Amino acid sequence: MKTGDFYHNFMTVHNTRKWTKKRKIFFCSFFILIFALLVCIFVFQMHIVITPEDGMEVHAELGEPYQDSGAEGELTGTLFRFIHKPVQVSTEGEVDTNKAGTYEIIYSAKSGRYTVTCTKKVIVSDTRGPVITLKSNPDSYTPYGHPYEEEGFTAIDATDGDVTDKVTSEESDGKVYYRVSDSLGSSSEAIRTIHYDDRKGPDINLAGGNEITWYTDQGDYVDQVTAVDDVDGDVTSSLQKEGSVDASVPGDYTLSYSVTDAHGNTTTAQRIVHVLSSENYNARTIYLTFDDGPGPYTDQLLDILDQYNVKATFFTTSVRSQYSDCIKKEAERGHSVYVHSASHNYAKIYASPDAYWADFDAQNSLIQQETGSRVNVFRFPGGSSNTVSANYSAGIMTTLTQQASARGLIYEDWNVSSGDAGDTTSTDAVVNNVTSQVSANTAYGIPSVVLQHDIKDFSVNAEERIIQWGLENGYSFRKITPASYIAHHHVNN
Repeated sequence: MKTGDFYHNFMTVHNTRKWTKKRKIFFCSFFILIFALLVCIFVFQMHIVITPEDGMEVHAELGEPYQDSGAEGELTGTLFRFIHKPVQVSTEGEVDTNKAGTYEIIYSAKSGRYTVTCTKKVIVSDTRGPVITLKSNPDSYTPYGHPYEEEGFTAIDATDGDVTDKVTSEESDGKVYYRVSDSLGSSSEAIRTIHYDDRKGPDINLAGGNEITWYTDQGDYVDQVTAVDDVDGDVTSSLQKEGSVDASVPGDYTLSYSVTDAHGNTTTAQRIVHVLSSENYNARTIYLTFDDGPGPYTDQLLDILDQYNVKATFFTTSVRSQYSDCIKKEAERGHSVYVHSASHNYAKIYASPDAYWADFDAQNSLIQQETGSRVNVFRFPGGSSNTVSANYSAGIMTTLTQQASARGLIYEDWNVSSGDAGDTTSTDAVVNNVTSQVSANTAYGIPSVVLQHDIKDFSVNAEERIIQWGLENGYSFRKITPASYIAHHHVNN
């Protein structure tokens, strides 16, 4: 190879290498410039971020105060997020929680040339049911086994207002469950635990009151006492009684009662029984007596007497056998039941003394059949003073009254006539007859034995008015017993 060619080739290679190096430097510088530009773009591309404390959409309850929690703002890079710069955030917008709807809260922030805004939605709605408030009386309780007695409650809803009248309640297993819904379908429930207790002792009921007057002619004193507890019911069988009454000996007798319920509550009571001698007849005593029954109006009469707790005396017959069962009713209701006549046929019974006593015994047997015992008190048909008997047997009434005494029997006439056995057919007349004659007897200082007939409807209809008049004027009504006051007529045959 020639020297010139070698030099030429060398220089060519040298120059080529030199150019390649420059090119490398160029491209490196270019890429460095591009990279620097990109870094500037990403590093220095800043923006503001606003972050609400409770999110971009929140719910607020209707009727309750709403306090916005605000938002945080910061300036940061897109690529290098570790760059943070706090930015102040301003807030605009109001929320009216008294009205349902969607409200907007606008947040805005600015830093240098960077500005940003964002909007948060606040949805105001009624998501809760009405508020049930239970009233409670600290002294209130429910006796065991009894239904709960409501103490009261209210229900207020944010949308509908007062919805107390829409509340339903149900008692179950010692609790009361209250439920109510508003017009939007939201419901609420409240539960009350029932407070059970037993703080009250039984009630002791003394029939007739705390003081009773009893007469020796009324027989053995019968005490009528019951006890009822608000939880245990009838506890009469648990009554304890101290004291007794000797009804044959006048005096004041004290009876003490005590009863305890299942929860230890004890009640006591006391009664004084004044036993008076039957010899001390009171001019304000009325003996209501009824002849010739029982009949179709006897049940009505018994109901009237029961209504006023008045005891009367029935001189009975067998004339209306279909009503004979009333004799048992009269005795069971505490009235006196005695003999009048089986047949009430004057011609038959006054034909002879034997005929009379046969009739007497027949009626007494009926009384024994209905009541379980015979009696020794009776009333002559027409009374001991009747003169019609003379048409059948002269002097028979004198004989019969003497024989009655010998047999140990007591006959009872009357000293007040209602007039219902004669021409009187008026209820008003019966009332006037009885009240006027009773008043006259009182003026003379004697008790009144009233004659009426329970087979006369107008007479039975007068009974309530007679009783009311007697009670209003201080009279007491008693039944006739073997030791009672005896009204006797003059025997005229």
